Amino acid sequence: MGIGGDHPVSRFDDAALSRFRELVRHRPAVEIEAPQHRRAAVLIPLVRDHDGGWSLLFSRRSDDLPAHAGQVAFPGGAVEEGETLEEAVVREAEEEVGIPPAAVELIGRLDDLITNSGFLVAPFAGILHERVEYVLQQSEVTEVFEVPVEALLDPRNPEVRYVPFHGRRYPAYFYHFGAYEIWGLTGRMVKSFMDLVWQAV
Repeated sequence: MGIGGDHPVSRFDDAALSRFRELVRHRPAVEIEAPQHRRAAVLIPLVRDHDGGWSLLFSRRSDDLPAHAGQVAFPGGAVEEGETLEEAVVREAEEEVGIPPAAVELIGRLDDLITNSGFLVAPFAGILHERVEYVLQQSEVTEVFEVPVEALLDPRNPEVRYVPFHGRRYPAYFYHFGAYEIWGLTGRMVKSFMDLVWQAV
């Protein structure tokens, strides 16, 4: 499933990005108190695409990882001792896909999420103001790809499916772009991100 056809798609241009930036900046993130879970931070990177619009950068996790193997993800990982969430998110982005910390402007924090694998995740929206040469951490990341925000604004996204977990079925968000299927924790983060984008376009 992709974009196109008879479905009108809103434009996420620089003006919409400015409105989005203000929304994220002034909206307090929901912070979960769950000290039993390990802290993690994730970057939702906005990058300028070749058409002058904006895309989100995703990675695909290695098939050999013990958790979330092969799934589409954002750059991110566990927070180290003595590290702030903001420090962790830019460090992980550099380690996993080679984004220099100086190239990232963090523009706001989204609501905390708890993963099935026991992490308490703080997502951060960030802007890459320049194109970078991605360098993948081969042990964790097999590829990176960009999805135009317009594709995520398509009315057919997201698809909601019920998936089994521990004997019960739960609703999950699935975003489609070409051959890629974005769901799980990343689908939940995209949904939170896109709820704000819809207010900005």
